[in-house]
Amino acid sequence: MSSNTFNRSLFAVVLSLTLATHAEAQSPVGIRANGMGGAFVGVADDGTAVYWNAAGLATGAFASVNFEYGETKPDGPGDPPKMSHSLVAISLPPVGLAYYRRGVFGERALGPAVEDGQSREDVGPSVHAFTASTFAISLLQSVTEYVVVAATPKLVWGGESFKVDVDASAMLALSHVRVGVTGRNLTTPSFALADDGIEDVEQPMEVRVGGGWGSGWPGNSAVVVAVDGDVLTRPTLSGDRRDIAGGFETWVMKRRFGVRGGMRTSTVGEARTVVTAGASAMFSGMYLEGFWAGGHEDEQSWGLGLRYSF
Repeated sequence: MSSNTFNRSLFAVVLSLTLATHAEAQSPVGIRANGMGGAFVGVADDGTAVYWNAAGLATGAFASVNFEYGETKPDGPGDPPKMSHSLVAISLPPVGLAYYRRGVFGERALGPAVEDGQSREDVGPSVHAFTASTFAISLLQSVTEYVVVAATPKLVWGGESFKVDVDASAMLALSHVRVGVTGRNLTTPSFALADDGIEDVEQPMEVRVGGGWGSGWPGNSAVVVAVDGDVLTRPTLSGDRRDIAGGFETWVMKRRFGVRGGMRTSTVGEARTVVTAGASAMFSGMYLEGFWAGGHEDEQSWGLGLRYSF
């Protein structure tokens, strides 16, 4: 490794750890994204951008194919069961396609438990975990030389319900800097969980902003530093979260090997900090990638994937 590359890598590590005093908890979609603590809205340069920020595909790889699988042990009361995820994504701008299956959290608003004119007991919303399967297609449109927007219609299967939903995103790319915003679950779809006899479990809207700096953008970057933040709170088994994420990625040996790391913490309620790490190794043009995350109580997750980008 040259001294210049080493210095840039050291700078990325120090800066990302400084920015990640608070960081975010995301469901594990995207091996690189999770290795960076979930700070990926401003990076989003491979097929997983269909989930993170589809507008990023315009300034990412010319084409990308991603396969991945992972598991997470969520933090929450009792002993929540493990939640798995899998993803297949293909990007060829101006179009991106993805199918992903993952554990998600939804909220069911409950009314008054007792209401007889004399007394009233209010019961707050309840949070439920369930598995959702999503097929998404992203369509990109350039607004100016520096701004791209994208819409991502989705077909979502959750419990025994089938819903149509949409995400929307935008990316501003200026030299070495990118700034993005993503809105997910814009129709706030609700699902019936037949196994539990529960109906109207709503997936809340999510809005997330992020920024990234890349030493080689536009093009392949040897060093990337990124920060993300939630605009809205969202429910989890351990309480509402509104997160900030910080992470870094650095590549060496002519992009044959990459390492990344980050942190995540909620800015509402308990911090619930989790530290993440990941790595990539290239074999015959394919990248074998993985990540691990662990921290607060028993919360931990891992994932493995294959990626082909050019």
